[in-house]
Amino acid sequence: EGAAALVLADLGLVAPEVLASRMGSWVDGALDADGHQRLARRLRGALVAGEAALAGDATLLAGVAERVESIADRDFLSRAPALREGFEVLSPAARARFLESVLEQHGGHVRDLELSLDPARLARHHAADRLAHEALVALELTTSLVHADGHTSRSTLAPSASRSLEGRAIAPLDRWRIVLGREAQALEGQALRLAKSLDELYGPGRGEGSRRDREGGGGSEPSFPTTREWAEELEALFGTEVRDEVLSRAGAAGRVGAVLELDAETVTPSIELLETILSLKGGLGEAQLARLRRLVERVTRALVEELATRVRPALTGLATRRPTTRPGGPLDLDRTIRRNLSTARSSAEGMRIAPERLVFRTRARRALDWRVVLVVDVSGSMEPSVIYSAMMASILSALPAITTSFVAFSTEVLDLSARVDDPLGLLLEIRVGGGTDIAKALRYARSVVTVPSRTLVLVVSDFEEGGPVGALVAEVRALVESGAKLLGVAALDDAGKARFERAISEQLVAAGMPVAALSPLELARWVGEQVR
Repeated sequence: EGAAALVLADLGLVAPEVLASRMGSWVDGALDADGHQRLARRLRGALVAGEAALAGDATLLAGVAERVESIADRDFLSRAPALREGFEVLSPAARARFLESVLEQHGGHVRDLELSLDPARLARHHAADRLAHEALVALELTTSLVHADGHTSRSTLAPSASRSLEGRAIAPLDRWRIVLGREAQALEGQALRLAKSLDELYGPGRGEGSRRDREGGGGSEPSFPTTREWAEELEALFGTEVRDEVLSRAGAAGRVGAVLELDAETVTPSIELLETILSLKGGLGEAQLARLRRLVERVTRALVEELATRVRPALTGLATRRPTTRPGGPLDLDRTIRRNLSTARSSAEGMRIAPERLVFRTRARRALDWRVVLVVDVSGSMEPSVIYSAMMASILSALPAITTSFVAFSTEVLDLSARVDDPLGLLLEIRVGGGTDIAKALRYARSVVTVPSRTLVLVVSDFEEGGPVGALVAEVRALVESGAKLLGVAALDDAGKARFERAISEQLVAAGMPVAALSPLELARWVGEQVR
């Protein structure tokens, strides 16, 4: 969405002012963990697609800038990690240049200022001025404002104005330093603590200007001694909800200690986090394993539900127009109103109907009677694909008249079909690692096929066969000739990109098994098309 918005603006289909307002609304809509995640992703997309445009036209980011600088501290703190994650897609040097432009808009770089008075004396004067200002505000008296040109004006300061100022104690430039992860050495107090806590997650960044000793980089403060201390600092600064969001991102990035600090009830689910959690299952004590299992169960359940909402419509029938009074399908509002017009009564608000009989639409479910055999490669570097496969198996097993089998293989073959309705148990049972013998796995899959013409065999692998390729091609031909439908699904790497051995894949395609890089939704659509 973020990338598309910038492309539309670049093509002249959306006015810069409209885009700026839309990007500002992304910040406004970030009200909870899901909103924070959407804000970060949209901002990353916009910055990737339009880094040059954004650098050349400051109005495009005006909406985001206005929110960053003007919203209350509590609202800024809840969004700061998401904003930081969004801008992290830029190199440190690009973020430093952006900060320089912000400083220019605010009247120059603070390091260019020279003080003619002792800073301690200025601080005392400032404290005295602030106390006097608060006293005047409390009495609802007017204050004199001396402007740069020497003239004096008077204004009435209501107590609400004081509260507004108190709501924005973090200065606009300090907010940008926190969001961009630059010039931490110019911060102090709470602003420095905020920047340091986020730097613990994101570090110096990658790309141009990522060395910490470059001018304009982050501070030189030491990292937090333990993850627990970091978690406590995050909670003190941002609150529990945002703390868990940051720790979830740290866990997804592979930080093991952050995983053990997460609350299973408030964690933000992601495939990357689940990978990190599953990597710990063999090296923890009983107490930690019990907590880890609750965490895995929560993350797995959330991911399956999220995936199922997108996948199931491709596999089950849609509502038909055939009416029924039996509850179950969606309400047929038109027929319900027509059938209950006799109950219509006039009231001060208008006509009202008190329906005595509700009419629903029936759902058409296809009688599938199909077997889906998932043959999943669990050799090294296959973790993301294994997770998606386990979730897909759980979703398929819940569909009527589909029998789902799950065959895991490396150099050995393990039939885990009895656990397909329990993705957590399935994932905890699998051990990723070892070599690859796809031919052996297909030989076993052929043995469980009872009605080939009603069977789909889905092979999830990188197709880097460890044994003779001829034996693999022969097994594929045998399954195709039996009447079963085969599909090779390319493995996903840690970045979600397809990864497979092309030379072997081409031989398998020639033998009758198409090989494709599919998302879970695309895979569900393919399965739905085959079983119609």
